[in-house]
Amino acid sequence: MKPFLIFGLNFLLLFASWVSHLSPRGDEYLTLVMIPLVFMILPFIVSLPFIIWVLGINFTIFVFYNFIGILNTVDIAALTLLMFALTGGSFVVKELYTSFAMYYRFDILDRRRKYNGIVSELEEINRHGRKTENELSRISRLYEITKRLAPALKFKELLDVLFDFLEENFRSQVTHLITVSTGNLPRGISKSIKDEKYYENKDKVLNYERVVEYVSGHKFKPFFMEQNDNKKFFKSMKIDADTFMVFPLFVGDKLSAILAIEGTTENNFNRFGILIPQIALELRKVELYEQVQKLSIIDGLTEVYLRRYLMTRLEEEVERAGRLKLRFSVAMIDVDHFKECNDTYGHLAGDTVLKKISERLKCSVREVDMVARYGGEEFCVVLPETTKKLALSVAERLLRAVGSNDIDANGKKIKITVSVGVATYPKDGTDVASLIDKADTALYKAKRKGRNVVCGA
Repeated sequence: MKPFLIFGLNFLLLFASWVSHLSPRGDEYLTLVMIPLVFMILPFIVSLPFIIWVLGINFTIFVFYNFIGILNTVDIAALTLLMFALTGGSFVVKELYTSFAMYYRFDILDRRRKYNGIVSELEEINRHGRKTENELSRISRLYEITKRLAPALKFKELLDVLFDFLEENFRSQVTHLITVSTGNLPRGISKSIKDEKYYENKDKVLNYERVVEYVSGHKFKPFFMEQNDNKKFFKSMKIDADTFMVFPLFVGDKLSAILAIEGTTENNFNRFGILIPQIALELRKVELYEQVQKLSIIDGLTEVYLRRYLMTRLEEEVERAGRLKLRFSVAMIDVDHFKECNDTYGHLAGDTVLKKISERLKCSVREVDMVARYGGEEFCVVLPETTKKLALSVAERLLRAVGSNDIDANGKKIKITVSVGVATYPKDGTDVASLIDKADTALYKAKRKGRNVVCGA
């Protein structure tokens, strides 16, 4: 249907040119010039053979017009060249659009695949968890921990439940949980029955790395030992208690964590072994849940927050600042000449540039600050409890952090700068929309000043 509509429009313009020629005013040139415009939309609607067919018809009619004196040879050449140029330009735009669409569709499908994979694994973990829970139902006191761990979906919640249960049901002095599943250096957290707070990677507590090395060297088998028989080991591990037991926590063949307890009895070692599979599954469940949460708010390429999460946080920050009479600032950051970078070095290099910029931004702000990807090459930084003057100073630091060194993208050294616009609550706006608008306005001002500049609203 669409090809006939296009052909009809083309024929209508030709007919209109003929009618115009017959009229006293003789405006046939105006109508004829409109015919090449039809060829701007042809590549998006019809096939190449149909376009060639329409071009041939038009050229034939132009020759006929030349024969009867409406057009001359120059007119025919100009109209034909214009039709070819507009058609070719539209083909180029269509191919670029198709390439962009395929690229971003692939990114979305890849993230969806990862998300579905994690959800499937989480469901499988839950099925195993329910099976293990049924097996432990015969032991009422030990079964209590499985019921208390099940609702925990965050690491802190899991630690609180686990450590509290151990203090209530097992006589011990210090409990340690060493996570090793991330592939980085072991990260440990410890709690003593004499103290309510946790200790993380402190010199005064267990040597986490040595424990992991020891367990690895003994084929990840659980063990129980007493200080009288292993004084050298206890001293090297910084263990003050008389006894020490360790349980590696596995999910399938994957080591998830190591649970170590000081100052308990060998009888507790035998009883506690029943709980280990369930604790490992619950720990893995929390780990997967946090990954799912992260995927829903973190941009897959730059690993900063997504725009939808940014807007939620800004709403919360506006409410908090209004309630507590505080000030905070927003910095909008746009990469200068990013399109030229893509055109020159390719989109893979452009992705690398965006990733490196986000890393430099995150390294240049406080932990309480928030970096988010606002658009294609645009970032937003939220600066809680920050005045306009201080925010402008931070923005200058971000400017220098990004532009100080060239970015290595696949072996190519690329010089990149950014422009920054800053707005502050409540002076520049009392709601999210007005703050973003003022920061954008300041950003455009920075662009007009020549880019690589910071401007305030």
